[in-house]
Amino acid sequence: MKKIRLAGAAMVATAALALASCSTQTTNEPGAAAADGGSNDGPLEISLLTTYNGLPFYTAMQCGAQDAAAELGGEISLSNDGPSRGMNAADQLPVLESVVSSGPDGLIFVPADPQAMLAPVKSAIDAGLPVVTTDATLAEEVALAQFHGDNLAGGALAAEEMLRLVGDATGKILVLDNRPGLPITNERAEGFIAGMEGAEGLEILETQYYEDDPNQAATIVQSSLQANPDIVGIFTTSEAGATGAANGLQGLAAEDVAVIAYDAGPVLVRALRDGTIDALVAQGSYKQGYDAMTRLVQHLRGEDVSGEPFDNVVDNVLVTPENMDDPEVAKFLYPESCS
Repeated sequence: MKKIRLAGAAMVATAALALASCSTQTTNEPGAAAADGGSNDGPLEISLLTTYNGLPFYTAMQCGAQDAAAELGGEISLSNDGPSRGMNAADQLPVLESVVSSGPDGLIFVPADPQAMLAPVKSAIDAGLPVVTTDATLAEEVALAQFHGDNLAGGALAAEEMLRLVGDATGKILVLDNRPGLPITNERAEGFIAGMEGAEGLEILETQYYEDDPNQAATIVQSSLQANPDIVGIFTTSEAGATGAANGLQGLAAEDVAVIAYDAGPVLVRALRDGTIDALVAQGSYKQGYDAMTRLVQHLRGEDVSGEPFDNVVDNVLVTPENMDDPEVAKFLYPESCS
């Protein structure tokens, strides 16, 4: 493990987060031997830094990274880091600074914001820390590689299933998104809404935002159904919203409301099995973690990865009560732990 220091300052304005005065000081340069064409066959310490500690999606990513490390051989340790609440650059930045200061040999990083996290990551990379991004991407191609799903395509996949579920019914569709200005979930909503365009007899309500709070999502669902009893479908763009939607539907006479959720954590899988949710769009987070660890370690060990693609899209899969126990589908579900 090599030490590297990253100094950064972040100022949060009312509408946006701006980064200022990011600079670096180094005592050693992680990955320098690999960058110079040599090899690093000794013990490696890799950090997986996500946007949200404890999220099942990231547990699946951790499992994939751990399995890759085991198959690659040698002594590879993996630490898991992230803020206590998700998808917020202001919360993620101090965790990133702490991780970088601890001096890992490589970083698998999920950017909370493509632009706001760019400057501090560039500082770390410039100081010699190899970085691979997963799930989300940075605004510039500064990492070694990026592994992510296609959020627009995932939203379109959900729309296709929603149209199948509602059939000839007429009414309204409610879209629940995390918050404005968060590309990773906004694109899911965008892909879904685009996929629903032109559907006869269906009206898409104005998108509602739950700010990563399941309780707020539950309240939105309940109030929306009271104001619009003709809602026939609900689409949510992340696990927090889906959990809230499932809770909000409890006790309501909403048997004819089709619910499709992004993500496939244990709570949502149980809701799918008991019929509270009708379908899930699962991301290939296990594969993202597996492939990111593989690419990072190959680089650190001086292997030639110049022919490998920078941008790597991992397909989503639609999970339904009919296919959820299929082994090829079940591997996309997010586990509670890697044991």
